Amino acid sequence: MSQDGPFSDRFVAERRPALLPTALLLTGDRTTAEVLVQATLAEGSRRWARLFHDGNPDTAVLGLLVRRATRRRGRLLRGEQVIESAPAPGDVPGTGFARSLRDLPPRIRAAVVLRRYEGLATATAAQLLDCPPATVDAETTRGLAVLRDALPAGGYEREPVDDDVRVDAELRRLAGASGRWQLTAEEAVADVRQRVRGSRRRLAGTAAAAVCVLAIGVPLAGSVPDTPVPATSAGPTSAGPTATEAGPSVPVLVGPTRGSLAGDQAFLDAVRQVGWGALEAPAPDRRDVVFAGDTPDGRVVLLVGQVEDDARGVWLTGPVGAAVGQLVPHVPPGLGRDRPLTLVLGGPGPATLVVLAARGDQVEVSDRLMTGPRGTVGRSYEAVETLDGVAVVPVRTTLGGTATSVRVLRGGEVVDRSGVDWLGAVPGRSADVPPLVPLRPVAGPPDDRLVSTAVNGLAVPLGAEPGELQPELVWAGALPGRAGGSVVIVLAHSPGGALVVGTWAGGPGVAVMCGVQTPPGAADVGGLTAARTCLVPGSRSADPTAWLVVTAPPAAATAEVLDRRGRLLATASMPLGSTVVPLPEGAGSVRTLDAAGTALTEVPVAPMATVPFGDYGTGPQR
Repeated sequence: MSQDGPFSDRFVAERRPALLPTALLLTGDRTTAEVLVQATLAEGSRRWARLFHDGNPDTAVLGLLVRRATRRRGRLLRGEQVIESAPAPGDVPGTGFARSLRDLPPRIRAAVVLRRYEGLATATAAQLLDCPPATVDAETTRGLAVLRDALPAGGYEREPVDDDVRVDAELRRLAGASGRWQLTAEEAVADVRQRVRGSRRRLAGTAAAAVCVLAIGVPLAGSVPDTPVPATSAGPTSAGPTATEAGPSVPVLVGPTRGSLAGDQAFLDAVRQVGWGALEAPAPDRRDVVFAGDTPDGRVVLLVGQVEDDARGVWLTGPVGAAVGQLVPHVPPGLGRDRPLTLVLGGPGPATLVVLAARGDQVEVSDRLMTGPRGTVGRSYEAVETLDGVAVVPVRTTLGGTATSVRVLRGGEVVDRSGVDWLGAVPGRSADVPPLVPLRPVAGPPDDRLVSTAVNGLAVPLGAEPGELQPELVWAGALPGRAGGSVVIVLAHSPGGALVVGTWAGGPGVAVMCGVQTPPGAADVGGLTAARTCLVPGSRSADPTAWLVVTAPPAAATAEVLDRRGRLLATASMPLGSTVVPLPEGAGSVRTLDAAGTALTEVPVAPMATVPFGDYGTGPQR
């Protein structure tokens, strides 16, 4: 059967409409999505006999689409929404969700699309992504955590924003967004035919082209033009430059020395002799002084070297103008020769941020997480001046930490986004929080230390001290079981106008953040019903315990735990309107009932947070 014949033509015509929405979710751009689908269908047509033999050509072609999307080189830089200048509710549809989806790493984005939009089983998605099922589950969880926080809120919304049902609805909305595709069905079929035939012409000349390449070093494959496709064989396309993929090969923490003391050879020679504290250091003559200079908050030196195959490095810091003997070592976390590095000196309060990136890199700084009055969350980054890839800028820290995030761009692409290393950070230090009176009835006194930890955990990413957020204690309760512990739900009024609701749980010697919700500022806190998963570490020999925390207005007497299909899994009593029970497997939502058995409301079970609150970034962007 001819692969150019009516059979494959019919497959292209029938399958293309289903692939276009999926491609739109994978790329975030209508033009790129259409090119991706055309290239995928051409590849599928060339492999038609094999796909048909495998028995499920629809799934196989979907796999081709996903693999092409995840190996695309480069992506457009997409700036974050300035949340706090967002229009009033109802003026425009929310766009933060679409941006957050586009900004996910390609394979995480693909895992979310396959599992949540296509509805594929984990095993099938793993096969298409060519990775273990556990990886699919982990990456889907990571992606959903980001998307839940980016869900658009209405002008008044009582329910938590991290609702899986709403994520699915947003994916469907984006996939079905109105707009015209460039090709008609007939034109698309003709385009696929042309791509297949052009590919055959290139394949027929491969041997001769290879000889020419070896002889004169010119890749002749480029002499056969083709419609640009987002594949690894193509050069840079409209999707942007390829710097993101090339990032690991770009040296960052290398000489020659940068900074105001770079010309002081006597100082550089002396500083190479300084001890690195408890860290095993390379020999002095094998240490590179990457940076040496004075900043408004002190003298800073960075030395790096190699011990066997391990890159080592140390900051040396002291007062402005400090002699070599006054410098104190500080080991930077996550050091790598090809990774930007940050250090904050000074504070609490005004401080100085030092960023070391590659020469030619652009550095952008976000001073804090922003939450808008509609409950939207995001960061805004501003470019700062650099010299030889070094930025020295003023920032502000709070007693409990820093809200700063740094983004490094290379060739217009984000290559790294992460929080900063603060020299003045003290583990366990936090601002005092006065005792708070619970807004809802409680069975016993709250754990004030856990309340303080929770409030500070919300305040630091927002760049505020706890007192500035007018903190409130929504509810507090005990964790069941012999191990003891407690759970607290705290509320803060963000500078941007939203409410920030955080759930924390603590056992002996441990406190964990279960998750954060950001209802709109106008939400009725008294009517809030929330269901949250809390995973609390057990003893050394015990696995973590998963708890379901439910809080509702005092009228709620019973909680029914339902699976995603609405089937009853468990029933729990709600003394005083709240409860903590072991999390039933498969829990999808909670329905509350009053004492007469009348249903009050139903809310989704929010999963345990998988990333820290603050959207600082995860480091290198692959």
